[in-house]
Amino acid sequence: MIQAIICLLFFSIMLSGNTWAIDPGTSSGTLTVDSDTVKLGYSYAHLHDNAEGWLDKPKEMRILLSDREVPEQSLAGLNAFMTLSEMVRQNKIRGVLVRFDPAKPNDIIATVLYPPKNPQQALANETLSNSSKSPIDKLKVSAQRVSGAIAHHTDGNADFDWPTVDYKADFSAPLFNEPAVTANLTGKQALDSVQVKAVLAKARALAKGDLKASQQYSTRRSNLETEAFMAQAGAEAAKMAKQMGVEMEKELKKSKLKLVVRGSTAALIVGEKGATLLSLVLEGDSWKVD
Repeated sequence: MIQAIICLLFFSIMLSGNTWAIDPGTSSGTLTVDSDTVKLGYSYAHLHDNAEGWLDKPKEMRILLSDREVPEQSLAGLNAFMTLSEMVRQNKIRGVLVRFDPAKPNDIIATVLYPPKNPQQALANETLSNSSKSPIDKLKVSAQRVSGAIAHHTDGNADFDWPTVDYKADFSAPLFNEPAVTANLTGKQALDSVQVKAVLAKARALAKGDLKASQQYSTRRSNLETEAFMAQAGAEAAKMAKQMGVEMEKELKKSKLKLVVRGSTAALIVGEKGATLLSLVLEGDSWKVD
């Protein structure tokens, strides 16, 4: 009896270890922008399945090499580029983001996650292509992990405020995936959904010029972004908010809609070619525009 109990406890410990222990992503390398060098000690890998059909590739592999730990969710969703760009502006990360179609690893898009000299400039994407092999050396992709090495140099250009950039790193990271799709709605079904109703409620509040009311339908992050925009707009802020609300409601009612829900997050794609993308998050019992 005692022997059986010991075996059961041993089995439980082994099962728990296999279930919960995830070997963290590591990186060994540096990023140098002009004379500033940061150590790239962390790596993350994420595969987006593109169930929404918004990306220009069937699937997108994302590899992040960073100078500090960040939430894995930073790579999730349709627009990881925008998420990480915002983190750069908030001084929450420095590093390199690499994206590519896993079926075509010889063509990759690399983004240096470092503040541009001109704060008004967006982060630049650089396409790296090699007809014979991937720009990521020794690239290995399994269902659980992605590893490899990357090195690249870009000359600067003082006339355009482009810095000289060098990065080189070996990495190995556990592979994460998007949450499963729990609803995929189009047309009237999408329009009648609780998620789109939240977007419509925000649009109507904006159309009335009631910024305070509109905030209850947005996440805290989105509200902070809107407040910053309104402060910059100055006296025209209220007028612009009303126009934005009117246009948003009109667009939702007349355009093609596709709503893809993944548990507590959702993506709303508006228009024939997905010209407008809205993200929503379930906070408590309420869906809010992010």
